[in-house]
Amino acid sequence: MCRSLIAATTLLLLFVGCHQGFAYKGCPQGYALIEEYCFSVSVDYLKDKKTYIYGEAQSLCKNSLPTSTSQSVWTVDLVELDDSEKLEALGRHIFDDFLEDMSGLAFWVGGEYVNGAWRWVDGSKINLRSLIFIPGEPRVNGTNTALYITPQQHKRLYAIDRTKTTVLPSYVCEAKEK
Repeated sequence: MCRSLIAATTLLLLFVGCHQGFAYKGCPQGYALIEEYCFSVSVDYLKDKKTYIYGEAQSLCKNSLPTSTSQSVWTVDLVELDDSEKLEALGRHIFDDFLEDMSGLAFWVGGEYVNGAWRWVDGSKINLRSLIFIPGEPRVNGTNTALYITPQQHKRLYAIDRTKTTVLPSYVCEAKEK
């Protein structure tokens, strides 16, 4: 009787949670579950002063899952900051977990200028009026340009564009379930 009650209660909680849009998931190894997002913030610079150009950072993200993790379950790339909730969650993660060590650092993210338009790595257009940008950014002049974020005053992350060959100390990956 007790086991049946526990099983029924567990199923009810899962049903209610899923019905209300909550995801009961974990993240792959090396990724932190922050709200409903799976982030991995590169901290190699702090250990060995390693730096990256955009293509290196993107490649490291795409190859960041352990070989034991099923590639068919996850897609991994540089983070797309396509909504304000995700930007705020990432900002809290960086400021709460890394502020002393990472203030002033810059992090490659998955936005780039492709065929005359700013796009996220999934191909969707970037809203140029988004609150992720420092005023005056992004500049719409560039081939071979991509976005990075940097912590600024008031514990806020802002996006800035630079050439993909700019060397930066960090990057942020996101794992998404397929």
